[in-house]
Amino acid sequence: MRKWGLGAIVFFLLCSVSFSITTYKYNKETGRWEQKVKEDVLMFPSIPENMSSNVVTLEDTKRGQWYYYMEYELGSGEELFSFWAGQTTNVGTVIVWNDDEYLYNKLELGGGWLLEEAHLNILSEKPQGNQAPGQFPYKKEFETPTASYTFKIPLSDLFKISLKNTRKVEKVYYILFHGVVSNGSKEETAWAGRCSNSVWIKLSATKVKWLVKKPGVYVSKVLEVEASKDLSIFVSLPNPTGVNEETSVELKIATGEEIPTEWFDELAFTDDVFSLWQRIDISRDLPAGDYKSVGTITFTIKNTKLYVDISPKKGE
Repeated sequence: MRKWGLGAIVFFLLCSVSFSITTYKYNKETGRWEQKVKEDVLMFPSIPENMSSNVVTLEDTKRGQWYYYMEYELGSGEELFSFWAGQTTNVGTVIVWNDDEYLYNKLELGGGWLLEEAHLNILSEKPQGNQAPGQFPYKKEFETPTASYTFKIPLSDLFKISLKNTRKVEKVYYILFHGVVSNGSKEETAWAGRCSNSVWIKLSATKVKWLVKKPGVYVSKVLEVEASKDLSIFVSLPNPTGVNEETSVELKIATGEEIPTEWFDELAFTDDVFSLWQRIDISRDLPAGDYKSVGTITFTIKNTKLYVDISPKKGE
């Protein structure tokens, strides 16, 4: 029995007063954020680190084009595969099974992805060389893109294929399932391949230090994150405190590509790519010293479904 369920990844961020890559100070006279000069803010370079999980290696011919394929043995019950857009983005699942008359290939997309075209080919031997999806024998174009579609192929078609190529009826077949998918902002070619229940996450840094010499309000883009799929994200970073923990620096956080206009104590959102900003307020009466904070960013895998394989095992 195989099960895939909800998972979460948690890591910690450490900071000294704040992270900083490009720092801005608020000018009360002009009412604008201005890039801070280095005489007032001493910045240390970030420490690049990646946090990722291993993505399952997929079948790839690497001969002038990329494509994946599914291997399926008749009578083995439901088999779960992933639908890969642009080689590495898992946009949905494909379930393959058969009964006494048909072989089924059911595609279900998620994360806002929709299917515009679908092409299917079935071989009795492993695919070789480049593939031409437009020439596949089974195909479908959708006037209205859809999130789900099932190819229903007569088993008699499979037997004809194997008899033609190997002169015997085979049990194992190689399925090429190609699609054109879009999510409203981009269009990708996609292929069904081996299932992966993993997610990779890339971080631009985990720790950046800087020293502020003068009071004021400062903002900085401190972290850039990219994941292989949409994740539910929670960010919490308390105010940095001094050694005696009686004094602290007021700290707010936000996301965006440009300097944010709204700031928060905590963040909860869903995304696969984002930039994290911090804003600190260094008051004139704040004692000099080191101020530190430990924050947490929690990534929760979303849009996952419990899958239980109840098909009989070989030999049973």
